[in-house]
Amino acid sequence: MILKIRKYLMIYILCILATALYGTAAYRVEQTRMQPTFAVSCHHDLCAPRTGSFSSLR
Repeated sequence: MILKIRKYLMIYILCILATALYGTAAYRVEQTRMQPTFAVSCHHDLCAPRTGSFSSLR
């Protein structure tokens, strides 16, 4: 019984760790995207939007 509990606890901890890692990466992407850009060095057809959020990209 203890091995079963340990196995489920390990799976739960790994899921929490993966979710936290993904959330941190998404937060950092949003923070980077929201930073103002002072130099525009792209053509209009190749420019990636930097002020949009994930919901506006859909």
